Amino acid sequence: MAKAKAKSKKKTTAKRAVKKKVATRKKTPAKRKVAKKKVVKKKVAKKKVAKKKVAKKKTSNVAAKKKAAAAKRKAAAAKKKAAAAKRKAAAAAKKIAAAKKKAAAAAAKQKVREQVAAAAAALAAAKAEVAASKKRQDLILKMAERKEAAIASFVEKWSKKEMAKIEKAMKPKKAKKRRAKKK
Repeated sequence: MAKAKAKSKKKTTAKRAVKKKVATRKKTPAKRKVAKKKVVKKKVAKKKVAKKKVAKKKTSNVAAKKKAAAAKRKAAAAKKKAAAAKRKAAAAAKKIAAAKKKAAAAAAKQKVREQVAAAAAALAAAKAEVAASKKRQDLILKMAERKEAAIASFVEKWSKKEMAKIEKAMKPKKAKKRRAKKK
């Protein structure tokens, strides 16, 4: 605006200089000069009014810009808060998922422990059964040995008795006669 004024002033001075030369020759155009000055003054006044309007517009634009900037800042802050809330929710979801996984792993471990305990109990029972059957087998073997020994001793005794009977039967009958004589 200031440059525009300076330009307009320069132009008016140049015109004046030219008109002054003309005015020296003729006196009638001098009145026109004054009229033109008034028009220039009116233009300057109009420019001042326009400047005031622009200044008002600028202040209102500045206020609007400030409000817009404040709104942008508020929106950015709201976005940040929303992002933070999302992150917190995601972290909470991760924690819940981790807790679920942990619980599932603990349950699986417990199940495995129970299965191992059951297998250990079954193994202990099988070992006890094997030990009992081994003991039974040992006892049966001992019994068989004793049975064989008993059978052998019985057969020996029986055979001795039978041999004694046979020998007695084989002895001469003289002895029998003696007995008869004694009667």
